[in-house]
Amino acid sequence: MRFKKVYIEITNRCNLNCSFCKNNSRYKEDMSLNKFEIVLKKIKKYTDYIYLHVKGEPLLHSNLDGILNLCNRYNMKVNITTNGVLLLDKINVIKKYNNIRQINISLHSENNKSNYLDDILKAVELIPNIYISYRFWTNNDLLNKLKEYYNYNSSNGNKLSDKRFLSFDKKFIWPDINNDYYKEKGYCHGLKSHIGILVDGSIVICCLDTNGDTKIGNIFTDNIDDILNSDMVNKIIDGFNNRCVYFELCKHCSYKEKFDK
Repeated sequence: MRFKKVYIEITNRCNLNCSFCKNNSRYKEDMSLNKFEIVLKKIKKYTDYIYLHVKGEPLLHSNLDGILNLCNRYNMKVNITTNGVLLLDKINVIKKYNNIRQINISLHSENNKSNYLDDILKAVELIPNIYISYRFWTNNDLLNKLKEYYNYNSSNGNKLSDKRFLSFDKKFIWPDINNDYYKEKGYCHGLKSHIGILVDGSIVICCLDTNGDTKIGNIFTDNIDDILNSDMVNKIIDGFNNRCVYFELCKHCSYKEKFDK
């Protein structure tokens, strides 16, 4: 089994409190460098790409330089998903590593900092070789400023300039076993294209799993080969193949509707 990507939550702390994002109730912590290296060793044969993202803001990690250095040592290609607030502050660390493939900047966050976009654009100018994806749900003032900055031509589709792109998605109901959305049928790429690893080592099937409700094991205490070949994992995959979801959390997730055929 090989994955297109593995999401690693190096911290579950965040510097914003956006209304659309489900807060996690877990103990707030950073993954230590020792534990992060264990993760890299165990997932190396399963993927070449890691995404520093599940919950939390990865640029908040107390030793981002150490995290990226380990990724480089293990020849891992890195994508970072960030709200962008700390990007300029961390840019000198990011510039050191040529294995960072892409940075996704979520501009649908609720941030009232007046120079928010200006600082992001300053940072982006310093990393011309890294793909940048500016993420939005709907048109807003930030989007209009961004288009003006790049002298955007609509004939280019979502391309702003070389290695700079717009990315749009429909707003969805964040998966939560206590929300009002419920649908037992559906399909997802969890366990097919990706898995996620939370800061405490919990292995989950979903990059939107706030509290580890889709946990299939723990990378620090369990054998990952045994986990991925377990009866439970086979049932989850068979369920998705038959458009039936296994976990209660998945029944409360509207994101799976984007995969409806």
